[in-house]
Amino acid sequence: MDERSLLGDVPLGSLNGACIPVVDDDEEIRTFLATLLTDEGAAVLQAAEGDRAIEIARRSRPDLITLDLSMPGADGIEAFSRLRTTAETSQIPVCIVTGYPEYRKLIYDRPVAPPEGFINKPCDPDHLVRTIRRILGLQKRKKDRRRATPDSR
Repeated sequence: MDERSLLGDVPLGSLNGACIPVVDDDEEIRTFLATLLTDEGAAVLQAAEGDRAIEIARRSRPDLITLDLSMPGADGIEAFSRLRTTAETSQIPVCIVTGYPEYRKLIYDRPVAPPEGFINKPCDPDHLVRTIRRILGLQKRKKDRRRATPDSR
């Protein structure tokens, strides 16, 4: 089954001006992802560990976060759970980008909403950008629907 049949007519969102923290303890990967997303028009923030990612999310209210799972300190699994269970960050879309696909079960078995995307490293740059654009497109569609729905008071 191809991506199109899974996602239907999900519009591709724009990365122009989107605030996206890239969270990964590997500086080369952070630089690669940051460059890739910046070239697409995103405003990229960088963090090397989970506690910093949570701080950035609370302060900047990004449009999406890319999150590695295996990091020192508060790892990505802990950071993901804290992002999802904190009111001010719970609605921020998260795209997991990890070299440990076996961790997928650890993420999806949590009693919180699953991530909006999960990409295995090494990742194809085009696939990563397309996935992020689809996530942003879905978020825009949700916001548009909420605006179009009359207040039910």
